[in-house]
Amino acid sequence: MRKFKVLDAVSRLAPPDAVKGATTDEIAKTANVRRQNASSDLNELWRDGLVRKSVGRPVQYWATAVGTNGAPGTDHQPGRAVSAFVEMIGRQGSLRMAVEQAQAAMLYPPRGLPTLIVGPTGSGKSHLAEMMYFYAVQSGRLRQDAPFHVFNCADYAHNPQLLLAQLFGYVKGSFTGATQTTPGLIAQTEHGVLFLDEIHRLPPEGQEMLFLLMDKGEYRMLGDGAVQRKASITLLAATSEDPYSALLSTLLRRFPVVISIPELNQRPLEERLALVELFLHDEATRVGIPISVSPFVLVALLTFHATGHVGALRSAILLGCAKAFLSYIGAGSRATSMPLYLTHLSPEIQLDYLRNHLDTLKAEQLVGVEDRLYDPGESDPSTVRRRDGSAASMDLYSELRSRMTGYLDSGLDDGEVQKLIQIDVDYYLRRLQGRKVAAPVVPTRFLEVVADFIGEAGRQLGYTFGTEAVTGLALHFATATRVDAGDQERTFALVAHCPREYTVVRALAHRLESGLDVEVTAEEMSFLALFLAAHRKSTHSPGIAVVVICHGDRTASSMADVANQLLGTDVVLGVDMPLDQSLDDTLQVTISRMQDSANMDGALLLVDMGSLTGFGVTIERAIGIPVAVIPLVTTAAVIEAGRLASEGDMDLPSMVKAVKQVYSMDPETAIPAVGKRVIITTCLTGQGTARKLALFLTEALPVALREEVIVQSVDLESGSDIPGLLVEGWRGSVVAAAGTVDPHLPGVPFVGMEQILFGQGIQTLISLAEQEGQGVDGEPIQSIGRAEAVGLASRFVTEAIEQLDGQRFSVEAERVLQRVEQLNRMTVTPSQAARWIIHCSFALERLCQEGLVAECNEIDFLRENHQTLLDTIDLAVQPLVQSYHVEFPEGEIGYLALIILS
Repeated sequence: MRKFKVLDAVSRLAPPDAVKGATTDEIAKTANVRRQNASSDLNELWRDGLVRKSVGRPVQYWATAVGTNGAPGTDHQPGRAVSAFVEMIGRQGSLRMAVEQAQAAMLYPPRGLPTLIVGPTGSGKSHLAEMMYFYAVQSGRLRQDAPFHVFNCADYAHNPQLLLAQLFGYVKGSFTGATQTTPGLIAQTEHGVLFLDEIHRLPPEGQEMLFLLMDKGEYRMLGDGAVQRKASITLLAATSEDPYSALLSTLLRRFPVVISIPELNQRPLEERLALVELFLHDEATRVGIPISVSPFVLVALLTFHATGHVGALRSAILLGCAKAFLSYIGAGSRATSMPLYLTHLSPEIQLDYLRNHLDTLKAEQLVGVEDRLYDPGESDPSTVRRRDGSAASMDLYSELRSRMTGYLDSGLDDGEVQKLIQIDVDYYLRRLQGRKVAAPVVPTRFLEVVADFIGEAGRQLGYTFGTEAVTGLALHFATATRVDAGDQERTFALVAHCPREYTVVRALAHRLESGLDVEVTAEEMSFLALFLAAHRKSTHSPGIAVVVICHGDRTASSMADVANQLLGTDVVLGVDMPLDQSLDDTLQVTISRMQDSANMDGALLLVDMGSLTGFGVTIERAIGIPVAVIPLVTTAAVIEAGRLASEGDMDLPSMVKAVKQVYSMDPETAIPAVGKRVIITTCLTGQGTARKLALFLTEALPVALREEVIVQSVDLESGSDIPGLLVEGWRGSVVAAAGTVDPHLPGVPFVGMEQILFGQGIQTLISLAEQEGQGVDGEPIQSIGRAEAVGLASRFVTEAIEQLDGQRFSVEAERVLQRVEQLNRMTVTPSQAARWIIHCSFALERLCQEGLVAECNEIDFLRENHQTLLDTIDLAVQPLVQSYHVEFPEGEIGYLALIILS
């Protein structure tokens, strides 16, 4: 590998104790590689901890020392331990468990443990294997010159004999063309690491030939079965398939360490941003030009579906940078940086972002509103410059002019181009608003002139504009540099998207010229027209009303006032309910005030508690518009709902979803069940899971029924006596229990999780809540396939547990079930599979958190009658035991066995 040549050059030019280090030019010349490639490799070697470098320029490099005690050397900061994994993105996050397993596997005496890495194509399996090798070298477990060989079994999958010959070697005459004895990769990897990628492509006989190597460190060459040769190697392997179906079980159990790499879409946004910035820095180094990237390009890269792996993300960035570079050199640009625009990315990413950009709140908060600049060279790729003070980032005209050529040539339709322009202007305004403290004080005259211009333009166009448009435009005129006329053909092509606005701007331009003492050129008029088009809100088109209703004299109106003042709007309506005011009077006041407001095509009610949650249905009937209700209102939720409503381009379901993303709901709050019917939720894994099920069922109940029925979780984990609930302050009537375990409450029917997920369980609960006392015996479970049942159960687990862990645990649970089925030569029903996924996932979560261990009352019966089943389940969960460093107690094994036997 080229990187090893560069590392070898560093070791020769600047050993660890050298006074003077080696420069990039010297290293490139010694390694006989291009300087640009050497620079890129040196950055990777530094991140891997294999070289250290100086501060300042020219940057000098030294080889990393490995002490006699096996401890890694240090760089210029005394005592700082170097690790191959220290710069790995996700080391403290989604890859923490994988890194810990990898380190333990490589350090285990005498030569490490055979390790299988599992993950989708492009998820980083090969990179992890390489880091494991570097870690072993750094730790002193391997010599610095230890070999590292990669063998992709897929390359020879269609010629098994050649595959085995390459791997094990062959003796002269073993097959046609074998004219001399040739050692294989195993022999060449002596005292090193052999990495078998796509090991599932090894034929069964090849997998069996590995047994001897893994068990005793011996192997046989092809054609020489009588002679066993010794080998001291560390074996790593990887597969993108399910190992329990793609590999021989006899091979699989010889891998004591199995590392799972999550898909890219399962990793946190923070890690995905770090990957994006690493790849952008690499491309800047490749082309030798700083790359400037706008925030919404980063958001698009963070939120598009990258088909599950890091490779697709890197390819998307590489393609975008290639198109940006072509535009950069084609235009003969002398700019100091190369801009990467959204239109340089693939059409799929562009359209995905344009269609879903309102669902990108978390990514936008993470990225911010400033452009970022990625420098080439030897700078630390984790350091990215924000272009806070650049003139371009403060000049709307320059920014849009630089981007509109790409927009107009992108092949997008007019509506999509207009949306891109609107997003550009939105980010520009948000940057201005964020810099008001540092910006010059805007003269009152500017605000008055701009307000007059905006107001008259709105009257002529039939639009309204928020105060942020006035403030932003005034700031723009106070800070932006005036521009000369540009490409008029391009300018007028852009204005074709908003001809009415352009006509009005031309008619009113004299107000700006006389009031601000500026010359408004034709190009400035065109951009002002775009500005108006991007922030228009029709006075005639209805929108979503935001209504806050709370108990108390001023609670709701105070929240509404805070939101309206912060947003500079009046979109939030507050309705107070004094304690001496009846519920019906409050409802009539709400309806009356909503009818007096402007036209609306929907309403979002943010209420505090109790009966107010049932207003939605009545208001829908009275006003004739769809109404959604979110309980337990907070000021943060009101502000977010007001912001979304003021933008005027979001439907009600999308608004509800967006508000819930920032909604602060205390899961510990229990709703009093005074005089109401009660459905209790139970789960062996404790009240946290039961509470999630309670929220799920509450949303499933008809709105009108929520006034009469409370869904409440009970704490089985702490040993609550469920019948006592009827005495301990519960004045309601328990009409049903639901969950994964029947609490056997006398006279109360139980609805199991499988019925809720894919049977008639929800309908049964509704029926029980409406007509107390009906049983559930004989409820028909509709036909459903295994895949759908597992999918539904997995989705429930993902929602109930923290998302990343929930996805990982549900996948692990399904793999354990598949192993149990294989070992017992059986297939469970879809219902059993769903219950298994749920129980096993929550058991794994509880064990990882050292929570309560479930005791199985039927364990004696199982030992006496089904010991084989207990043993096979115990065997099947061993990969979890090793991966998560937990012990599966016999009680948990027993409950899983009961699911199989049910």
